[in-house]
Amino acid sequence: MWPMKRKEQETRNRAVQPPRVLLPSAVSEKMPMRSGRAPVPLRGAKEARDAVTLARLLRGTITPLRGDEVLALLEPHRPRLVPKPVNPLAAMLGQPQGRLLEALLRPTAPIILDVLLPRLRDHLIDRVVHNKGTAEDGLPGALEVATALRALVALLRGAGRGAVLSVVSAIEADARADADRLVRGEASAAGTEDDPAGATAGAMDSLAHALLRFEARRLMLETLGATVALRDVVYQSRRLTRHALRRAAEAMDGFGADRGIKALHASLATLASVDGLLVVALRNLDDQEEHREEANAFVEPADRKAMNDCLSAAWRLSDTLFDLVGKAANGGDLDELLFEALLRQLRSLHQFCTDLDHAGRPAVLDTLERRLAERSRALAGMAGERLVGILLARPADPAKARRLLARGQSLAQLLYDMGQDGDELEALALRLVVARDALNHAAA
Repeated sequence: MWPMKRKEQETRNRAVQPPRVLLPSAVSEKMPMRSGRAPVPLRGAKEARDAVTLARLLRGTITPLRGDEVLALLEPHRPRLVPKPVNPLAAMLGQPQGRLLEALLRPTAPIILDVLLPRLRDHLIDRVVHNKGTAEDGLPGALEVATALRALVALLRGAGRGAVLSVVSAIEADARADADRLVRGEASAAGTEDDPAGATAGAMDSLAHALLRFEARRLMLETLGATVALRDVVYQSRRLTRHALRRAAEAMDGFGADRGIKALHASLATLASVDGLLVVALRNLDDQEEHREEANAFVEPADRKAMNDCLSAAWRLSDTLFDLVGKAANGGDLDELLFEALLRQLRSLHQFCTDLDHAGRPAVLDTLERRLAERSRALAGMAGERLVGILLARPADPAKARRLLARGQSLAQLLYDMGQDGDELEALALRLVVARDALNHAAA
C-alpha cells in the first residue's frame, strides 16, 4: 500500500473528536466580541476634497498654468483605460475664456463623469443619509461638496445630473421614512402601557435632534436646487414638529388629570428637556411665519393649533403645580422629593417662557411668564408666614417646622432662579434665617 493511501485510511478510521467548548471562565476578557459587521468608512473623502478644489479652479480665470493644475489634480482619479490627457491650452493663447474652458473640459470630462461624480454621490449619501463622519482633517463640509457637485454638473451642461438626482432621492426617502418612524410611534420613545403619556427621559431631545437633521436636509436640497423634494421635506418637518408639540401637550395634561407617579414622570421628562422643547417650538414658529398664506378666518392652521394646544396644556399644568406646591408650603403632607420635582417643573416652565425668543412669539407666553412669577412670589410670602406661625405655636412642633424650613429654602431658590430677587425674596430669606436660628437654639 502506498504511503499516501495508508495515511488517508488512518484518517478515515480515526474517531472524530467532539468540538471543544470553552467554559465562560476560560474565555479571555480581552477576546474581541463580534457584534456585527465592521463599520463601513466614509466613501469618497479624497474625491470630495478634490472636487471642491476643482470647482474653485474652474470658476477662476482659465490659463495654461491652471490647466496643468486641473490635470494634475485629476490624474490620481484617471482610470487605467482612459488615456492621459494633454493640456490643450498651450496652443490657445488669446482665445476667449469660454473656449478655453470647453477645451479643458473635453479631455477631463470622462474622469469627472465616470469617477468623480459617482464618488461625490456616495460621499453625500453617507454623510447626509447615513450620518457617517470621519476624523480626517481638512475635509470640506457637506454643503461645500454639494455646491461643487452642482457646479461641475452645470459646467458639463447637465451631464452627470443622475448623481444629483440620486442624492436628492436618497435624502427625500430618508426624510419620509424618518418622519413616519417617529410620528407613527415606531421610535424607541413611543408610548407603552407603562408610559401612557409616551414621554421618556430623552423623547423630546430625540425629536429635537430629528428636527435638526431635517434642517440639514433642507439646506442640502436648497444647495442642490431640488425644489420639489424640498417641499416634501418641509412638509415632513412640519408634520414632525406638530407631533412633538402634541406629545408635549399630552404629557403635561396627563399629570393634571391623573397626578400619579407615571404621569408625573412623563411631565417631568418633557419639561426636563426644555432645550429640546425650545427647538421644537422655534421650528413651529418658523413654520407659521413661512406659511402665513394658509391662515384664514374660518380654519385655524395646523401649526398654530399645535402650538396653542401645547401652551394651553402648559397653563393647566401650572395651575396643578401651584395647587400642590401651595398645599405643601402650607404644611401639607407631601414627599420632599415630590415637592422638589414640582418646583423643578415650575422652573422649567418659566425658563421655556423666557428663553423662547422669536418674532412670532405668542402673547400668551408673556402672560404665562408674569403669572408664574406672581404666583411664585405669593407662594413664598405664604410659606414664610406659615413658618413663623408654626414656630410661635404651642405646643411646638420642631419636625414640622424643619420640614417647612426646607421647603421655604427651596422656594427661595425658585424665586432666585426666576430672577425675582425683590422684596418677597428678601422677606422670605430673613424669615428663614430667624427660623433656622430659633430651631438650632431650641435643639441646643
